[in-house]
Amino acid sequence: ALAASPDASNVFVDGGKSFYNNRLYYKKGDQDKNFTGNEGDYIAHYNPATGTLTLNGYSGGSISVGGAINYTDITVVLKGTNTINGSLENAVGGDITVTSSDGGTLSISKTTSGSNPAIGIETGLSASYTTGNVTIKGNAKVTINMTHNGTRTYEKAYGIYAKENITISE
Repeated sequence: ALAASPDASNVFVDGGKSFYNNRLYYKKGDQDKNFTGNEGDYIAHYNPATGTLTLNGYSGGSISVGGAINYTDITVVLKGTNTINGSLENAVGGDITVTSSDGGTLSISKTTSGSNPAIGIETGLSASYTTGNVTIKGNAKVTINMTHNGTRTYEKAYGIYAKENITISE
């Protein structure tokens, strides 16, 4: 079965700001549902027809895909140098593909000490999901640095967590 592309309002950038209606270009500092970017000036752009999120010099908080529909896939295209302070997550168990045609980079870092694991790229973590692949391909360069400072015996930190497969190619 083919997965549907996530609705724009179910794609969140910078720690929880969602794309909405025709506001599909995010500029640093934009407020939720009031994105002011355009085709020539943005750090994140979502195309709901293709399920593609383009990062263009992105520097901000976590990026996530959510919503009520299971098995939505997202492709993240990297342009330039991009940084996520947090995680890249598909919260509904679909696939995440990270790619670049021109050597775009992505650096993901997170430090936590709570009961939740520190995860850089995540899909399918919940026991209720049966799908979730992570693919990094093309000319994308991805660096992940996860730190868990918890004091219990079994704290968890994952660079990449996928319910199914992790593929790094090309």
